[in-house]
Amino acid sequence: MKVHDQDSMIRWLSKAKKGEKVIYYDGMLMADKERFYINGGTTDKLPEPLRAARVAWSAYMNDQVHLIQKRKGFLSYDYIAVRA
Repeated sequence: MKVHDQDSMIRWLSKAKKGEKVIYYDGMLMADKERFYINGGTTDKLPEPLRAARVAWSAYMNDQVHLIQKRKGFLSYDYIAVRA
């Protein structure tokens, strides 16, 4: 399963059972985030995929998920949340 926005990530967190996985971002998260800010982006205007990643990080910090990456190719990864 894959989510594309903040609301979908929040819904997944509320329904997911232990061990279930979701792809919450694909690409190169830190590079994409840095590019967004370098080009004048602000936190209140984050694109939805970056908002979904922010929700995943918050869930990780609250011990709700484990975060893993799966390499797809050169500088390309699936970012996966696994329900704890």
